[in-house]
Amino acid sequence: MQTMTVKDVRAQLADVINQVAIKGDTFVITKFGKPRAMIVPISKIKTQKSVLDETFGAWKNRKDIKNTAKWVRDLRTKMSLRKA
Repeated sequence: MQTMTVKDVRAQLADVINQVAIKGDTFVITKFGKPRAMIVPISKIKTQKSVLDETFGAWKNRKDIKNTAKWVRDLRTKMSLRKA
């Protein structure tokens, strides 16, 4: 796994994509010294698809959450320090 700054990735994007696609390299992209993103080969993502499906589908059968956007908005309102 290699680490690159956003500036370096911009300057070398075509090379980075080739290294990821052909060699299977993984890059961690940093901004102001902190990791902010990762570039990984598509093949690694496809192997993790079932994990992602399980994670994002965890609430699909809940009957109390029909409209997830409204549910999250209401929850945030309840937890907010500001009272409307």
